[in-house]
Amino acid sequence: MKQKIFSMILCLIFSGASIQAGKPDLVFDHYHSPAELNQVLKSLSRSQAKLTDLIEIAASPGGKPLFILYIGPEAGSKMKRLPAVLVAANLEGTVPLASEAALFLIRSILEKPETRQDKGWFILPLGNPDAAERYFVKPLLRDSRNGRPHNDDMDERSDEDGADDLDGNGLITMMRVKDPEGDWLPLESDPRLMKKADAAKGEKGLFKLYPEGLDNDGDGQYGEDGPGGVNIGINFPHLFRFFSRNGGRWAGSESESLGLIRFVFQHPEIAMTVTFGESNFCLEPPRGGRKGEADFSKIKIPKQIGAFLNVDTDKTYTMAEVMEIARTMAPPGMELTESMVASFLGLGAIVNPLPEDLNYYKELAKQFKEFLKKGKLDGGRLETPDAKDGSFELWSYYHLGLPTFSMDFWTLPEVKKEEKTTPQITAEQLESMSSEEFIALGEEKINNFLKGSGAPEDFKATMVINALKGGMMTTKKMAEMMRQMPKPKDSSGGEETEIALLAFSDKELQGRGFVPWKAYSHPTLGAVEIGGLVPYTTNTPPAAMMEKLLQSQVPWVWHLADKLPRLLISKTASKPLGNGIFRLEVWVENSSYLPFPTAMGSRNNRLPPAVITLKGDDLTLIEGLKRTIVREVGGGQAKLFTWIIRSQGQRLNIHLAHPTGWDDSKVIQLGGVK
Repeated sequence: MKQKIFSMILCLIFSGASIQAGKPDLVFDHYHSPAELNQVLKSLSRSQAKLTDLIEIAASPGGKPLFILYIGPEAGSKMKRLPAVLVAANLEGTVPLASEAALFLIRSILEKPETRQDKGWFILPLGNPDAAERYFVKPLLRDSRNGRPHNDDMDERSDEDGADDLDGNGLITMMRVKDPEGDWLPLESDPRLMKKADAAKGEKGLFKLYPEGLDNDGDGQYGEDGPGGVNIGINFPHLFRFFSRNGGRWAGSESESLGLIRFVFQHPEIAMTVTFGESNFCLEPPRGGRKGEADFSKIKIPKQIGAFLNVDTDKTYTMAEVMEIARTMAPPGMELTESMVASFLGLGAIVNPLPEDLNYYKELAKQFKEFLKKGKLDGGRLETPDAKDGSFELWSYYHLGLPTFSMDFWTLPEVKKEEKTTPQITAEQLESMSSEEFIALGEEKINNFLKGSGAPEDFKATMVINALKGGMMTTKKMAEMMRQMPKPKDSSGGEETEIALLAFSDKELQGRGFVPWKAYSHPTLGAVEIGGLVPYTTNTPPAAMMEKLLQSQVPWVWHLADKLPRLLISKTASKPLGNGIFRLEVWVENSSYLPFPTAMGSRNNRLPPAVITLKGDDLTLIEGLKRTIVREVGGGQAKLFTWIIRSQGQRLNIHLAHPTGWDDSKVIQLGGVK
């Protein structure tokens, strides 16, 4: 009996220890399959029932559930009053490291009570389980589409011509076949890699390239209609591309994306989003330079509206000028916003980040780079891809107006090149230079800079100098253009990513990142060679690297969450004016770094304002409202609000409420100062 009791005590002790640590299935020495990942979430929701809620938001076409795990002090409550951070990971399904980062974040929050004491966390570790499953099955093929059948080649059949593992190595790579009409040839510097022949340089192609496979449907194409339909990562509303191969029929057409969109709108307490995937707004601010439907600096007012506003419709106006005109015509008490005016004029969507928000992104990027230095992850790495049109992170920023960040955690190490005689100027350095300082570099250095930045060949130093002198160009605009330019190819003509992958494969993977070309007799193409890059090696590091990468980067999310706007009543005063009448003054302060709301949130007017409510005995408002709206408060700033009131009572309750800015209250004695 004693032995049985002792065994029960030991079980309770170890059970309690595992619950406290939250680690039973969270060892980061391998990548978790979708089934393993969901099992971890279910286990944690049971063992940490007082801290967590497990919410199923959708099921994929392949029958796999999508779970969001809530962690925070309001677990079990349907109505949540505390601000929350939403983390959405691996929406494309092809970034296994992103899902591991989400699991690492879950473990860390459970281990550190201070990260959850005054806020909640909604974490979606895997947004595209159908695509993610392909990483764990053979043959290995990187494909971001979910399990919805789709007729890719428009031949009245769906999913009938997928990839085939012809050489039986468990990998889907490429086939190359010699052909007089081919437009590919091996690199001179490394014949393992292929490049497009450049006719302008007198090059002639030797090969045609095909995905590894057979022509299963007899249409002359290979592997063009494999299983799968939609990439969830590009199925969101902002800049959604209709009629794309894998974007979906419309934004939110898939249960996975629609489930996440619906969840966001059902939870107004979400104050920030962080996407774990391939883009990285923490390292590089959101890309600008997109051409939208309208230029807000040169607005032409339609003739019908121009006649109503009594303006010259042949002129162009800035948005600020249009706002001034509109305010003179608006009814008394109506508060106009730029989004309302833009919609009224039919100007279309904003497609570039607003300058006010970019200031915060740039400053936080500097801080993040310093943060990476502490983890010794500041070595040279390839640039992260831009956020794709239709991505969740673009939708979050442009449509929701929330502070929006993204992280990628790993790209291939940059291949060290021979030092150039002319130092390369970065976009940050260029932005800080005056026009005179840049011109002083001289034509030779400027031409070298333009070439190194990937500028078109006809873009010469003299043109830039004249544009700077004439005021048609600034160094700031040049820096923005520089950020948008694709990096120039290697002098050999090879793709930077492929060159970096070979270097990493040879050094760290014992060559396992590339399959050497090997002869194969193809039933329809004849003599071919099969080989090429191993799927996933360009974005998925070996599992042995995972722990250090996550330990050194995931905690940055806490720094971001700590910068959420935090509204509070910093000071109050009431001044007696006689006969029970008082002048009431209330200062509302944003004690945090980020503004309330973002500039985009202010423009699109989606986020609700904060509200000040006054309550007291025998309270009468002479000037002002019992419920007063607080629309904007900059980071570290305060705003004064005043009322003229009559009250026979001595106590007045002032309450400040907002779903994403925390609540605050003050009780004051009328006539006193606090």
